[in-house]
Amino acid sequence: MVKGSKVLGVDLFINSDGTFDISAMILTKEKGKLIIDKKFTGLKQIKDLEDKSIKGLPVCLSIDGKGILFKKVEIKSKQKLIHQLLPNAKESDFVIQKTDTGKNEQFIVAVRTEVLNTIIDSINELGIFITNCYLGPYAIKNILSLVHSNVVYTSHHVINLGEDTVDKVERLAETKMVSYKLGDEEVYSDDLLMYASALAFFIDFENEDRFEKVAETKQEFLFKQLFTLTGWFALAFFFVLLLVNYLFFNQYNKKLNSANFRYNQNLEMIKKLDTLKSEYALKEQYFVSSGFLDASEQSFYADRIANSVPSDIQLTSLNINPLDGKFKNDKPLNFMMGKIRITGNVTQSIILNNWVKKVKSFDWVERVTIIDYLQESQENPAIFELEIEMK
Repeated sequence: MVKGSKVLGVDLFINSDGTFDISAMILTKEKGKLIIDKKFTGLKQIKDLEDKSIKGLPVCLSIDGKGILFKKVEIKSKQKLIHQLLPNAKESDFVIQKTDTGKNEQFIVAVRTEVLNTIIDSINELGIFITNCYLGPYAIKNILSLVHSNVVYTSHHVINLGEDTVDKVERLAETKMVSYKLGDEEVYSDDLLMYASALAFFIDFENEDRFEKVAETKQEFLFKQLFTLTGWFALAFFFVLLLVNYLFFNQYNKKLNSANFRYNQNLEMIKKLDTLKSEYALKEQYFVSSGFLDASEQSFYADRIANSVPSDIQLTSLNINPLDGKFKNDKPLNFMMGKIRITGNVTQSIILNNWVKKVKSFDWVERVTIIDYLQESQENPAIFELEIEMK
């Protein structure tokens, strides 16, 4: 996760006149497979590598050509490695890389420290970091298990292979175009060192010789990647935190709005309740002052009157404590307390008079008054209205 899934493999060849031939390849790891994403060829200067598509990518570098010296030497030799290559050379002036052959011999390859540092600094100035660096064609060791051939050609060398080792290396006078099947990719001889160098980023040998300056840039790259990854994780964490916070806020805000709505509804109901209480108090006061709440025997009166009515009389209304006058919106209601208004039909006046006498005989009746009596003809019953005043 820290390293990433893309790497830039660079094959840099130093010509005899000091100019460069540079080729580069972006190798991408995708779903467990390595894919050649993009290639750059025909570059002459290191600054030609400056491209937006490779900005920030780690670089696995292979350097060969003028100033790159290599030789097969004995491992048990007491002579210093640089002196086995250049007898009179000063050890601090060169950097050395070695590759075992599996026997009692090894290949050593050297380049002047000044030349290597100049190349590394020029690449670092482009904002890309070198994580692996190989001298000569020895990046080829990274693909030994993938190549099913005893002889491998690169753009400038022919390499004889032993059992997973480099046995012999010779320079070529002319480039020989050969293709190799590496996984799902077909790689040609002039691209082989780029591919092999880039592959080192995903293999990451622990015992591999790393130059001090390369080790520093690799560590810087890893720290930069770790910082970027940590930043993204922190950003994602705070984004999720804000999202969760928003969801909680939204949920509780809905609850708050719902509570406010219910509160406003209840407030309206409380106002209505207060209004009803006021109306109730006024009506209660009215009924108290009017005597309606006093103990009464209205059902008794109604029952006695109904029981006393003869069959020849038909009552149409019986109103106890009737309204005094007509109902008007702008005036209070007045009732005739202690009185009963009765209307009905009767065939003969004598029947009505006899019933009135009977009603007067009740001990709770003070007075009975015939308010109205109307008969249009003998054939039609008379319409009457009585008023009974109670004691």
